[in-house]
Amino acid sequence: MNNTPHIKNLYSEPSNKLFGDLRICTRATESCGIACSTVYLATPWEVEGGGMLGVIRLKDQIKNPPVIKMKGHTANILDLSFNPCYSKIIASSSEDLTVRIWELPYEDENITEITNPACILKGHKKKVSIIDWNPMSYYILASTAFDSFLNIWDIENEKKAFQINMPKKLTSLKWNIRGNLLSGACLNKNLHIIDPRKKEICFSFGVHNGGKSVKSTWIDGLCGDDNCVLSTGFSKDNMREIKLWDLKNTSTPLTSISLDNASAPLLPFYDETLGIVYLIGKGDGNCRYYQYLQGNIHKVEEYKSNLPFRSFGFLPKQMCDIYKCELGRVYKNENNNSIRPISFIVPRKNSSVFQKDLYPPIIVHDPEYDSKNWVDGVDLDIKRIGINELTNDDLKITKKFKSIPQSFKSIIIQDPIAPKKSSIIRQFTKRLTFFKKNNEHDNSLESLNGDIIICNNSFKEDEISKIEKDNKFYYEEYEKNKKYIKYLENTINNLKKQIKNKEDSTKTNERGNKIKDNLNKFFDNVTHMKLCKKRNKFLNEDNETWSQNEVEETKEYEQLEQCTYENKEIAE
Repeated sequence: MNNTPHIKNLYSEPSNKLFGDLRICTRATESCGIACSTVYLATPWEVEGGGMLGVIRLKDQIKNPPVIKMKGHTANILDLSFNPCYSKIIASSSEDLTVRIWELPYEDENITEITNPACILKGHKKKVSIIDWNPMSYYILASTAFDSFLNIWDIENEKKAFQINMPKKLTSLKWNIRGNLLSGACLNKNLHIIDPRKKEICFSFGVHNGGKSVKSTWIDGLCGDDNCVLSTGFSKDNMREIKLWDLKNTSTPLTSISLDNASAPLLPFYDETLGIVYLIGKGDGNCRYYQYLQGNIHKVEEYKSNLPFRSFGFLPKQMCDIYKCELGRVYKNENNNSIRPISFIVPRKNSSVFQKDLYPPIIVHDPEYDSKNWVDGVDLDIKRIGINELTNDDLKITKKFKSIPQSFKSIIIQDPIAPKKSSIIRQFTKRLTFFKKNNEHDNSLESLNGDIIICNNSFKEDEISKIEKDNKFYYEEYEKNKKYIKYLENTINNLKKQIKNKEDSTKTNERGNKIKDNLNKFFDNVTHMKLCKKRNKFLNEDNETWSQNEVEETKEYEQLEQCTYENKEIAE
């Protein structure tokens, strides 16, 4: 740290050569939006429904460059990241609840479309918002989603190694340089230091009082301190601010700088060899850069432009032009149809001579590091090499990604909560359907595991017995519930008959009510006619006898009245 140069002048140099005529996705995300390796540049591609990645070779810095289109996601892509060791392996997360690992072509430059990912990681219940590769163990990937779960994936051994339930949704997630701790900022305004292998949050502390997203990065490595973290957020007055924290004492920040009142969160990018922190907000036209030295952070310079950053991504340090004293390079999406490289250069008189003080040794990415040791709790040593000593193979990192097992073409990780008995059949049917889809000629269920469902049979012999026990359990539950399902079907049929009878009864009642009304009217008419006859009788008191016709007519009305009473009772 004492040999780190104090950077006073660092000017920006935008390139006049652009990646032009592109179709970059316009959807806003919390991530940077562009990922860079030593060979490729990747960004979400504009397509109806979303879900496509566009990958461009860095050497094709021209108008309308060839684009490799990667199709697989069924919804918008929220984050993407290249593997730090393998330049042709990229991970992407999406609103379709999955993380997909893609392998780009190594030699064939005629490939323009990839539809089959190397593997699919399923384990989140909501949109997967952030992913980050472990910087030391290259088969370990961290992901977090809107379901507030943090998942650690062990790709080499085909499993979800760890899962942690966070208090709130994470707005940032970053590994430290040793790959043993994570820093994550939540919506509850706290910054959490997480030990994923212990499945616990080591400690938490409040960082910013504003209500908007908080971002963070470790200030460690060759120039930094393993106990330092930088956070960006908002104050109560909605002023953007940055704070430097010492994890040994989080009561007050080491440094606090208030910037402006813009609305976009500042996304930090840290160069661990020189302690330079680049700060960019989406929608801002400027890029600020600071340097960390001996526990303090000071501003170096600022790049300004009239065109805002729609999205951006930084090039790996080993690809910078060391004979121009280029310390960093960012690829800026200016208007969603072009990307402009911007170099950050230190002015030196004899820049054609290698400036050793500007290029401290960088980390050597050793592909021999495996994930098993990391999962078992072994911390790997950091190896370094001078950037001028790298060979062409090291610069391009053309070492092939360790072949992914065929059984890992697609995996499904079960939810942490066991299904209830009422949903046993649904779970079993779902598993069986998935198995048959990928094993058309295999009627056995050996690929059903208690924790992972794998397409092909690649298990060891000592694992077969455990799988058979699990299969037996599901078959027994299926047989037990057969009778219950039949009983439910009969009950449903009986209910349908009752409903039909009810409808028929309702129609009968309506007809009876109509008859009743007609009878009441008829009865009233008969009663009226009877009263009229009695009145005529009293009016004709002088006549001693009635005529024979009148007597017969009166008897007829009495009989009709009696019949009407009987019909009325029947109708009622």
